[in-house]
Amino acid sequence: MNMLIRCGASFAVEIVSEQFEGKRLLERHRLVNGALAEEMKDIHALSIKKALTPEQWKQQQESENSKTAA
Repeated sequence: MNMLIRCGASFAVEIVSEQFEGKRLLERHRLVNGALAEEMKDIHALSIKKALTPEQWKQQQESENSKTAA
């Protein structure tokens, strides 16, 4: 994947990864920041809205779907 990032770029992300399994929120954020270390040089702000395991994501989707169905 190629990304053009300009100075001052700001991103809000939701990330789902099996690598988050068994890790606390701070550890998950550190994994994300580590994976984006090179890109972070050009990013003004990164807001990690959610860092979920696939199972957590599935449960969240099911919960949201049941609310809309009601």
